[in-house]
Amino acid sequence: MRSLDFYDRGPDRPWANPQLVTAAIVGHTTETAARIWVRVWKPASYCLLVSDQPIPRDGKPQIVAAGNGSSKAVLQTSAGPAALPGTIYKADLTFLTDLTAVFDVNSLQAGTDYYYAVFANEAQPNAWELPPDEALRKFRTRESNPDRVTFGLYSCHMPYTGSGNVANTHMWESFVRELEDYAANFVIGGGDQVYTDGNSRVSIWRWLKKVKADMPKDDAQCLAIMRSWYRDIYRGYWGIPQVRRLFERFPNYMIWDDHEIKDGWGSYTKKELANELDSVFEWENSKANLRLAYLMFEAARLTYIEYEHSHNPATPDGVFDYSFDWGRFPFFVLDMRGQRDFNRKTKDKILGAAQMERFTAWLASAAVQSAPVLFIVSPVPVVHVANFIVNHLDIPFLGLADDFRDEWEHDSNWDERNQILDATFDLSESAGKPIVFLSGDVHVAAAFKLFRKTRPAARVYQLTSSGITYAAAPPGLKFAVRENGELGDSKARLKGNPTAFRLLHRVLSQNNYGIVEADCTGASPAIQWHIYGNTGQADEVMRLKALSLE
Repeated sequence: MRSLDFYDRGPDRPWANPQLVTAAIVGHTTETAARIWVRVWKPASYCLLVSDQPIPRDGKPQIVAAGNGSSKAVLQTSAGPAALPGTIYKADLTFLTDLTAVFDVNSLQAGTDYYYAVFANEAQPNAWELPPDEALRKFRTRESNPDRVTFGLYSCHMPYTGSGNVANTHMWESFVRELEDYAANFVIGGGDQVYTDGNSRVSIWRWLKKVKADMPKDDAQCLAIMRSWYRDIYRGYWGIPQVRRLFERFPNYMIWDDHEIKDGWGSYTKKELANELDSVFEWENSKANLRLAYLMFEAARLTYIEYEHSHNPATPDGVFDYSFDWGRFPFFVLDMRGQRDFNRKTKDKILGAAQMERFTAWLASAAVQSAPVLFIVSPVPVVHVANFIVNHLDIPFLGLADDFRDEWEHDSNWDERNQILDATFDLSESAGKPIVFLSGDVHVAAAFKLFRKTRPAARVYQLTSSGITYAAAPPGLKFAVRENGELGDSKARLKGNPTAFRLLHRVLSQNNYGIVEADCTGASPAIQWHIYGNTGQADEVMRLKALSLE
């Protein structure tokens, strides 16, 4: 029997870049609390030290008894032990969670800088696991009821070229610098933070096709093997030092899209999904292929929780949509993959009925109703490719059916999209507030304003930032994006209540990231949209567009 380790290269397969071993991610942060995700290199009991003072690093950290059954952290130096400032949080890390854990840090002060570091709680003084770094291993809590917010937006991290080299990592370096210059509050990862299938050299679905005959018949054993592949993907994509620097420095809010699972996940018929695992010129057992595909989804789901969702705001089991606020600015993050099923007989194929209920309840909440501006993260943009293209080229043998069904413009998704747009236009019109959709997925940067004749005072926008490092985006993508027109819809709605749109700047198809500033100190909210892109000149990044949403 052949090895089932990813590409026969062992459990720690070589990557073109350093593989993630020890790392941290600052997650959901409020005025008084923060979630800190960590990964370590071996099983042990670990301590996270969090302090509002810089933490000294020259020495070996250790936990010692402090009397009355308590303990404290000290730094063993040549001059003897010195007390370390801050609060200690402990956790046992094992291979059951791929050596990851989330520390829930509390009792913090609003609007305060905090520093953190990690070390093993061992009998002998130990070297730092994640040593203090005053420049990068720090975060700032939310101020009390801020009337300004600044945040970064990115998606589609796929830096591997066809030859296997790593490209465009300078985009992450630039992103960190600009976030620092803007004094940004947090960052939103709008989907495709990794690619399980974006490059043939690191495609676990291609590997599954090669080894599927050798996969165990026992589901639990099969799932364990698949989880090792998904974990390998995260450790590879996130091992890039420039990525780690951003994750460790700013609060991160993440949501998955298809490539954390599989390209187009949820937009296949069952037959099409089974065919995805057929070998060349062979029609194989559809039932067996579907079993493997759904086990892969479960492996993707569990690994997504482990690496991404665990440091988002807490949600009930099985729920990946979530909301949070930054003072007066509410955010709702839609999950467009966890419930997506093109085969569902009802018309809620993307979000599902339960998620739609949560979203509409959020819109109706007192805090949202009174907020000056709302942000809604929709990983797939509301406006992108023409309705005619989406619905007339949905032909399986072209190999594009799943891509087109992924779009909100596909006619199978109109009902759900219209529920969202009806509610947002009504609220924007009645309350006089702007509502901004934030998206990724499509490997371009663009900004749109949406209109309805029946809601003339509504201010609804869509901002898309996609392809921070994507190394193989076709240059013609920008020509598929419409500059103006109407969203596809039923004849009755097109006649009585169409949704029109207008592109606010030229489409940018370079690698890019976005920065949003919202200010509510004036009579009406002021929103600025800044797009930074790869110029193609010696790893140069520059601001390509600055736009005021009016």
